[in-house]
Amino acid sequence: MNGTRIATIAFAASLALFAAGCDRNNEATENDAVDVGEAETPASSGSAGSVGSTLGDTADRAGQAIDDAAVTTAVKGKYLADDTLKGLDISVDTEQGTVTLTGAVQDDAAKQRATEIAQGVDGVVNVDNQLTIQGSDDQAATDR
Repeated sequence: MNGTRIATIAFAASLALFAAGCDRNNEATENDAVDVGEAETPASSGSAGSVGSTLGDTADRAGQAIDDAAVTTAVKGKYLADDTLKGLDISVDTEQGTVTLTGAVQDDAAKQRATEIAQGVDGVVNVDNQLTIQGSDDQAATDR
């Protein structure tokens, strides 16, 4: 799995490099002809810095999206392997390491178990458990 993750990150980084290269204008080719002994002009230093910054930001966003997808997949896989949760329809969404759980479970124990499993996955920073208990709305209505 680590090999697949590394390959995916490498692929995303190469796409980011390609995209950053496509945004370059002709300043780079004009500045390539400058002698090594000449001082760099402010225009050339600014464009190189912005391309590097853009590339870094793009790579960070791509890496975070890949990490979030891997966390979501890992959490869902653990739910499928768990006898308490495998038959339930729990939606898992991950953004910047925060896992949000939505859907319905049969009781408080299953809700707690879902949180515990998600917290045990590498890359999870926080769990926002928005799961509801099946029949709790019906029970609240009959209690009135």
